[in-house]
Amino acid sequence: MSYSITGVAYLVLLFPVGFLIYRLFQYWKKEKSAVSKQALYIASLFGLFVLIDAISGLFFADSPLPPVLSKKIEVGVFIQALIFAVIAYHIIYLKFPKISPWLGFIPVLVLGLIAAILSVVLLQFNPFLEASGAINWGFPSSSMAVFVSSLRLFLSLITIIPLSIIFLSQFKNSEDPYIRAKSLGLGLAFLFILIVASFDFLFINTFNLGAIGRDIALIVCSIILFITLILTMPRPLSGPSSYYIKTSNKL
Repeated sequence: MSYSITGVAYLVLLFPVGFLIYRLFQYWKKEKSAVSKQALYIASLFGLFVLIDAISGLFFADSPLPPVLSKKIEVGVFIQALIFAVIAYHIIYLKFPKISPWLGFIPVLVLGLIAAILSVVLLQFNPFLEASGAINWGFPSSSMAVFVSSLRLFLSLITIIPLSIIFLSQFKNSEDPYIRAKSLGLGLAFLFILIVASFDFLFINTFNLGAIGRDIALIVCSIILFITLILTMPRPLSGPSSYYIKTSNKL
């Protein structure tokens, strides 16, 4: 059995993601609010996505059963669709309390499921282990593949960027050191989720760095994120506190 660098990269990513989930669980346990619970759901779903990538990359990189890696891709696109939908729900819940958050969840979920179903039914993935030790996921280069990738990238942009802006705006507008630190950590964490969601598109298709370049970049970014979260995600206060404190009506 060969271990791929891709599996190692996602294993490294599990450390900051696990820390984020732990912190958000602490916030939810203390506050028992719907807002903190939603954030915990988002981080947990992303953690599940990363865990599946780590396991498939570590134990099935050179599996004689090619469908294992292909099935990983299929499962991953459905999890991504759910992540984007929950983020859309979370944004509406935070910034537009008079609007049902399901109006954000349902359209994004439908578009995400369309992208996922098209990926499974119409696209043929051929993942393989490169000589460098990195997994090439074998994304097809057809016009349908470009459309599906663009749709998934679009969903990530319209959900993750607004949520990151919400927290970074709170960091900018608040004078409370505790709120500023937590908002900065959350804003950067969600921006990192966006980067990871588009890693193959950015590093392979755009910058043409190849699978090994993608994995090295992921390891470096994961270490930076871990240090950033440790420095910016404080423990819940002993007194009254909140996962999200409204400081501005603007995004």
